Amino acid sequence: MRNQARAATGLRRTSNRFRIPIPHWAAVLLLGACSAALAGEPEPLTIASSAETSNRLSPVVRAIRSVEAGVVNIQGNKTISTAAAGSNGSGKQEVNGMGTGVIIDPRGYIITNLHVVQDVSRIEVTLSDGTATEAQMLNYDPDTDLALIRIDVDRKLPVIPMGTSEDLMRGETVIAIGNPFGYQHTVTVGIVSALHRNIPVNGSQEYRDLIQTNADINPGNSGGPLVNVDGKVVGINVAVRVGAQGIGFAIPIDAAVEVMADLVAATHQEEISHGLGLRTAHHGHGTELRVEDVVKAAATAVEENVKPGDVVLSIEGVPIRNRLDSELCLIGRQQGDELDIQVQRSGEKLQTRLVLKGSKSSAEEKLIQDAWEKLGIRLSPVPKQALRSAAEKYTGGLKVAEVRPGSTAAREKIVPGDIIVGILNWQTPSLAALSWVLKSEEFRNAPAPKFYVVRNNQTFWFAMKVSEPKAR
Repeated sequence: MRNQARAATGLRRTSNRFRIPIPHWAAVLLLGACSAALAGEPEPLTIASSAETSNRLSPVVRAIRSVEAGVVNIQGNKTISTAAAGSNGSGKQEVNGMGTGVIIDPRGYIITNLHVVQDVSRIEVTLSDGTATEAQMLNYDPDTDLALIRIDVDRKLPVIPMGTSEDLMRGETVIAIGNPFGYQHTVTVGIVSALHRNIPVNGSQEYRDLIQTNADINPGNSGGPLVNVDGKVVGINVAVRVGAQGIGFAIPIDAAVEVMADLVAATHQEEISHGLGLRTAHHGHGTELRVEDVVKAAATAVEENVKPGDVVLSIEGVPIRNRLDSELCLIGRQQGDELDIQVQRSGEKLQTRLVLKGSKSSAEEKLIQDAWEKLGIRLSPVPKQALRSAAEKYTGGLKVAEVRPGSTAAREKIVPGDIIVGILNWQTPSLAALSWVLKSEEFRNAPAPKFYVVRNNQTFWFAMKVSEPKAR
């Protein structure tokens, strides 16, 4: 036993004159040095293995690395009322707000929450590499609290990988990335706590069908991604439960993608159509874009080559997974442009071309152009359902798709996403109704007629001077 104990403490020299215990690690170094001396050159000494090959590189770490470059931080100032309840004061205070956004297109298109950027005088976006720039609000949807903004960049930006929320499981690991309290690119980890939650916001609005998670979500996380361990976005963080811990909510990405597609479509400077009725469908653990129908009048060049049931694989070489991808491919396109499209039918890949045509009649195009020249806004009709309970008395409206810089609408702070529901004493549910109002004597004689606008389910009015259209 004694000899075994001695042997365990180190090595013993063969001479009986002295026995000096040597620790194991020293023995290893000693033997290594002797070997190197015999070989004639020193050997490199490895102290520890790389973190890249260790167990530390977990699925969570990999997921964060795959998405963080597509996450941006958002800051901006807005003015709020500070008048005390019951007082006659009208005090105002400027406050600093913050949030998060997700890059959905390399040209600088970003999705975030409406409440992050609404009424913000300057939307400042900071990229993952520290680059700061100003963003412009393009469109928004008050029902889902989503907004589309854009930054001007001179390079292609990394786009965050999209997943699906169709197959989310209670208990699966999720990761939230955001800007809580200004701590940029903060990461928190939790699980999916519940699905299909309806959360009331106020007396007239509620978030519907949300994901509940215990991944810490705080003020500043709004608009940021909820990510699964595969590094795919499954939700857009939107709300926290005030006074609670470990209760946060996110918009399912499948619902968000459909809204984002509509927001992008409404920003196209020219009303164009590819003549295809498209629907995002789920398969396995992802999505695909299927052709539901082909509108012959708008797509005579492709009606024989693209058929209902086809799956769209790519447009102009860009992979297509959902309707948002297809709308992003139309940005900057004009009537008459041709696009390469690849579809799959019965397992076979087919290549053809799309010819873009106008989706408006010549009369509608003229009305749109008149509104652009006189008011500085590009409009598109929306049904009564888009106005919700805040505007029950209105039969429809005209949604602002674009505001011309320097126009009377821009000076009055009209923004894309606003819905014009009336002018003076008349409703404007259609472009024809707007045209009639603009030609009326009462409107022409009014120095600054009132425009009634629905924004975030509330009705406001603006007095706008009207410019005469330029002679053609």
